[in-house]
Amino acid sequence: MVFQRELLFFFVRNLIHLSDMKSSVAAKVRSHVSRLPLGSFIQPSLIDGSPGAIDAEFSRLAGEGKLLRVRKGLYWKGRVTKFGMVPPDPEVVAIAVGGAGSGPAGVAAVHRLGLTTQVPGYPRVAVPGRTPSAVPGVRFSERPWSRREFRLSEEEVAVIEVLRDWPQAVEGSWNDLLESVIRLHKSSAIRPRAIAKDVECERHKGLRERWAMLSEEAEFV
Repeated sequence: MVFQRELLFFFVRNLIHLSDMKSSVAAKVRSHVSRLPLGSFIQPSLIDGSPGAIDAEFSRLAGEGKLLRVRKGLYWKGRVTKFGMVPPDPEVVAIAVGGAGSGPAGVAAVHRLGLTTQVPGYPRVAVPGRTPSAVPGVRFSERPWSRREFRLSEEEVAVIEVLRDWPQAVEGSWNDLLESVIRLHKSSAIRPRAIAKDVECERHKGLRERWAMLSEEAEFV
């Protein structure tokens, strides 16, 4: 009887401890999510704690309509309307999935720099290294891993991509591109030195030549 009683107490203590741990993890997850601004992506794997408890809490938050599950391991905190949470744009999702150094490519890059009025039906996103699994409505293009190493911004990637494909899809002149890049530099949206370092790692000869010409005209060098 004594042994059975001790065994029962052991299980009760562990159940209480487990319950406290789950409550602690739940509070940690909710606190983390509450501090994030609207328009944020959240990866449960980046939060310290029991993966099972963290995933369970994220599932509960999604069920409550406080988060939107975009894909496995990725949630979205967006604006909530009477129809539910507004989902993120597919291009935004693709760039988040691609990670640091990812950005618009093709017509999407030209549009980002304000050099076309076209809106791509299927945006293209350039990602460092191998392309991730598909994101509906988006096409991926593999690019050098250096873009992640230098942590290029979306605008920096857009500049490189436009120079790479120049003058494809551009509805303006070289001077229009030059003015756009100078404007981005003045607003601190791009870092010419970071772009220059990445361009050195690119194999595309035309891109390297066009960047050299543009950076000289913009007086980046």
